[in-house]
Parts: sequence; C-alpha cells; structure tokens
Amino acid sequence: MSCQITDIIGYRNNLGVLVGTANLNVIAVPDTSRSTYDYAGDWRPNVMFNPLIVGNPSLAHGQIATTDVNGEWTHVLPNASAETHPVSPEQKWSLLFPDGSVLTGEVPAVAGPLTVDDLVQTYGWAWASQQYVAPVTEGSLAGGIVSFTGASNTASVVFTTPFATANYRIWRCSSVDANTGEPMDVSYTNKTTSGFDFVAKDAAYVGTVDWEAKL
Repeated sequence: MSCQITDIIGYRNNLGVLVGTANLNVIAVPDTSRSTYDYAGDWRPNVMFNPLIVGNPSLAHGQIATTDVNGEWTHVLPNASAETHPVSPEQKWSLLFPDGSVLTGEVPAVAGPLTVDDLVQTYGWAWASQQYVAPVTEGSLAGGIVSFTGASNTASVVFTTPFATANYRIWRCSSVDANTGEPMDVSYTNKTTSGFDFVAKDAAYVGTVDWEAKL
C-alpha cells in the first residue's frame, strides 16, 4: 500500500503557537531513478523528469508538494517492499524542505497518514548532515549514475542545464569491477559548463560511478 505523509510547515510565534506558511515546496526524491512502481497493477519505470521541478536535474525524478494556506503539505509515496522493484535493497526516499534540510528513510508499509515526527520516532528516518541548495536554483547542483559496460574506458556526462561557470566541484564513487571484484580508479577530464568525461583506468571495466557536481 502507498504511504501518505502529511505535516505542516510554519514558524513558532512569540506565544508558542505554530503559524503555518503557504506556498512552500517540499520535494520527495527517490535515491535512484532505476526503479519501477506499481500503479494499480501496472508496473512503470520512473524515467521522466517531473516538469514541476525546475532548475535541478538531480531532483527531477521526484515529486513536489506545495503547502496550502495553513502550511499543510502531503506526499503519497510507494511502499518500498510492495510497490517498488527491485525489492532489495529497499529504495529510500528523501524529503527536502524549504530551509535545505533533508530527511531520509524507507517508506513504511502503512497507509498513514504519518507525520515527520512519526517517520523519525517510529520508522527510522534520519535527518541528513548535508543540505541541498534551497531554494533550488538553476545550475547549482547535478548528479546521477554513469555505467561502464566494458566497451570503452570513457563515459560522458552532459548536463540538462549548463552551469554558469566550469568552476564546479565533482564528487564521484565508483563500484568495484564486475569482472574482477577489484576497485576501479575513475577520474574526470574535459570539464566544461555543459558536462565532463569520466575515464576508467581499464577499458574493460564493468561497473557504475555515482557522481555529484555542485557549483
């Protein structure tokens, strides 16, 4: 069953009362786009960018909720074990809040509605130490996964939206080589505002590189 998560975003006034704030965005993002989801018995891939999430390709596979006049927002997320393939490892989702805070965990196998407090206190969700750029600005952050198939030692990354300059930082983490089980050295080259190339030490490398680029 899908899980409904509902809460209120607001501020605490001088009388200790929560004052809800309207027109703020809460983005829910899966930890990978390489999953299929159950839509009333039909399993469909999550390969299309959400047109409502603009300016940040790394978030565009997610979904977005906007607070109402009372500051309330709602997300309905697919259960990790029953509505998401593959079932192992269980997919995680992150909730990205307007101040840049990130809350991450596995979607509970309950209908809800659950609050943020429920997710943390009962279902093991955790606040991340890092923050995403808020508000999301065009060209500030990009990320993804690059696959090496053994056909070439080079793989290109092209940004959907170019960065303003080429002075961005790149983080990368490569998987072990599926052929040998050994770690693989992967570096980058040809960095421009529109993207860059990854170069593996061995052209026969079969594996993936998780990467993130931030300006």
